Amino acid sequence: MSLLELKNISKSYLSKVGNFQVIKKLNLSVDHNQNIFLFGPSGCGKSTLLNLISGLDSSDSGEIYFDGKLIKNHFDLLKDDIGIIFQDHYLISELNIFDNIKLKSNDTRKIENILSYFKLSQFKFKYPNQLSNGQKQRVCVARALVNRPKLLVADEPTSYLDRENADLVIDLIIQSSKKYKVSSIVASHDISFKKKFDNSYTIQEKNLIKC
Repeated sequence: MSLLELKNISKSYLSKVGNFQVIKKLNLSVDHNQNIFLFGPSGCGKSTLLNLISGLDSSDSGEIYFDGKLIKNHFDLLKDDIGIIFQDHYLISELNIFDNIKLKSNDTRKIENILSYFKLSQFKFKYPNQLSNGQKQRVCVARALVNRPKLLVADEPTSYLDRENADLVIDLIIQSSKKYKVSSIVASHDISFKKKFDNSYTIQEKNLIKC
């Protein structure tokens, strides 16, 4: 049984000239412990697809199954089973790193363990403005994984990073997914990451094709 299955998903947005269809009858299957790379330029529909998967947006038609069950409400999944890494950090500036992660989990032991794994323990009482962009994004990966979700969704997680930190973050996502037995879907416009993943797709003509 697949962890995630999308069946005939379509999505349109209302524009000044009428409905603009981004995705049309898209199908995707993601297995347990599988890492998927989603490649494509800005505006091709990557973010739309990830938002539909994570429940931040709803489809016009089609069905999404998680662990064999039809998703009717993403709330519980977002709490425990789906971790999200956004393009922006979305760290609360008034909270230190420990408390930013605590927003996702009240389990102090889990937070300490994830900080240690990501080599962030020394920064736990620092605030976001005291960290580099690379360190902030590592915190975001740690926050997304602290509850040991089954699926990690990352939308352009390296767009603000230099090459060294971009490679580091992608490698951390892959290594962490294997350590914690998490499936991942990572979107990026950087094709160089493709070789690190199990399967790669791009969106063309409103649907997925392997690349």
